Amino acid sequence: MWQDMSESEQSDDSARPESDDVVALWTSELDGSEGRDEWQHTLGHLYAEMDVDWPDRPGGLDAEWGGRPLGRLHFSSIRCDEQTVVRSPTMIQSDSCTDYLVCLVTDGHVEVTQSNRTAVLESGAFAILDLGSPFVFHSPATFRQVVVRVPHEAMASRLPENAARLSTGRSFDPHAGSVGVIGRLIVDLATTEMSTTIAESFSSSALEMLSAAIIEDTPTATPGELLRLQDLAHIRQVIDDNLHDPEFTLTDVAHVAGMSLRNVQKLVRTTGTTPGALLYDARVERAKMLLLNTQAPLTDISVSVGFRDVSHFSRVFRKQAGISPGRYRNSESAMGQ
Repeated sequence: MWQDMSESEQSDDSARPESDDVVALWTSELDGSEGRDEWQHTLGHLYAEMDVDWPDRPGGLDAEWGGRPLGRLHFSSIRCDEQTVVRSPTMIQSDSCTDYLVCLVTDGHVEVTQSNRTAVLESGAFAILDLGSPFVFHSPATFRQVVVRVPHEAMASRLPENAARLSTGRSFDPHAGSVGVIGRLIVDLATTEMSTTIAESFSSSALEMLSAAIIEDTPTATPGELLRLQDLAHIRQVIDDNLHDPEFTLTDVAHVAGMSLRNVQKLVRTTGTTPGALLYDARVERAKMLLLNTQAPLTDISVSVGFRDVSHFSRVFRKQAGISPGRYRNSESAMGQ
């Protein structure tokens, strides 16, 4: 049985969930064919077009699904009987979603195959699946897992292409230091209620930690790729620490970070954006947090994030967020109630 989705959303298999989608499904309340149909529909709605196969045996499907957004990410907690999920080249042609799925097993074990690699995931381990590439997901018995859908552009801006390609279809061992930490964080984030504002911050931090753990644990990731990620994280931290200063320029970022301006520009461009856009993005993201978490007037917020006047702040905010600061505060506050 579905909860918290409109009829129009339920009828569109190709639709990805919007930011306010919350999904709950219990197939034990449905008969065999209806439960399986709803389960496959959920896969298509939340992730991408896939085919699901179950053992040929009588009785209904016993499965539970609960999911919600967390900033740019979407978390699902799943318990399901034995199943095999396939995303084929034909499905990719008809549904071109290229997001990534982080599948973390919390009970039982599953097998995933992608990029000519097959991995067995035991409890605590996770795998990365690229929805833009064919894969097979098989669970030989009842299992539980947390699935995180990560937008393609969010992963691409943080993970070198080589590391992303080499990370799919393999198991990330929960006993490895950084991987174990991010695994525990994923489980906590899937089960912890938090406000929209806090969710945005945690989502961004989780993405940074996930990409760092993937690079560190990918055997063929080069020292240069790891250094690039560390340098980018340092640049972002320098920017975050100085957002209040309207005089803080890219030259200042380079000086505080201990890098040349040219190196900062080259590093930032590898993420698909420009240094100037990165600075404005950081200011707008901080402004969003202040708009939702405080009752401070726009004038005070604009100063706090490094704008000389509220009109310039409002123009930049509208350009970046597609909405004025005042409307953002009112609309997002209403959604959180």
